[in-house]
This record gives sequence, structure tokens and C-alpha cells, in this order.
Amino acid sequence: MISLVVAWLLQDLSQVLSMGVLLVPNFFILTVTYSIVSGPLLKERISILIWLAFAGGVLWDFRWTATPGISGLVNSLVVLAIYTAWARTPLAGRGVWLFALLAGIAHLSSGMVHYIAWGATTRTVVRMFLAQQLLGIPAVATVCAVYLLRTRGSHV
Repeated sequence: MISLVVAWLLQDLSQVLSMGVLLVPNFFILTVTYSIVSGPLLKERISILIWLAFAGGVLWDFRWTATPGISGLVNSLVVLAIYTAWARTPLAGRGVWLFALLAGIAHLSSGMVHYIAWGATTRTVVRMFLAQQLLGIPAVATVCAVYLLRTRGSHV
């Protein structure tokens, strides 16, 4: 759970340093996604992760947006969807490619909701959204590499 706090703080610090230039990738939701697939799928553990994703989103909203709760809601729904997809996939199908797909969808959906919530379609906003999504590719690749290294030789 410490990794979630570190990811949120890293994301917040990165956003402060890039203020007005771009939106940073959602390191927090990628870390939550990794936490779901890398541990046991116990309902209590997943419930805690859903609540932590919600709390991280609400804190992000209070820090950066004018609509408190939207990121918390999106994070919670994304975590629930990832858990559902991962739990319903047979063990043989759970691998780095499925994880990459789920992490990419989590990052894209989070960014898309923020883009839609802005309600602005100026070139600057579109450029910032596209930059966030393009910078999300190395972030997703890094998390996938960590997943691959940690699960090498095991059958998750």
C-alpha cells in the first residue's frame, strides 16, 4: 500500500513541475492496476484497493480539479472493471499481454474522463490530453516490465 502513496505523490509532484505544459500520466491508477493483478484476488483485499483508489481520486480532485469526486468515481469503477476482467479470465490467459491491455484501458479511461469533464476542445487541451496519453505508453510499459519480471516462472 506504500507503493500507492508513493505513486500518488510522484504523480502530484510531476504535475506541479509540468504545470501548464502537460498533464502527467496517471501513475496512481497504474500502480493500483498492478496491485490488483499481482496479489491474491481476495474480496477484502480488492475492497481495500477500491477504497484506496477512490480516496486517491478524491484527493486528486481536491488538489487539481473543480469537480470533487469525479476521479474517485472513475478510479473505483476502473479498479472494479480490472478486477472483474482479471478474475473472470482463466489462469492460462492471465499474462503480461492481458495486464498491458487492462493497464492501457485504465490509463486511457482516466484521461478521457478528465478531458470530457473539462468540456473544452481548444488545441491546448487536446495537445495536453494527447501528450498525457503518449507519455502513458512508457509508464504502462514500465509497469508491464515490472509485472513480467515479478511473475517470471510463476503461473498466475
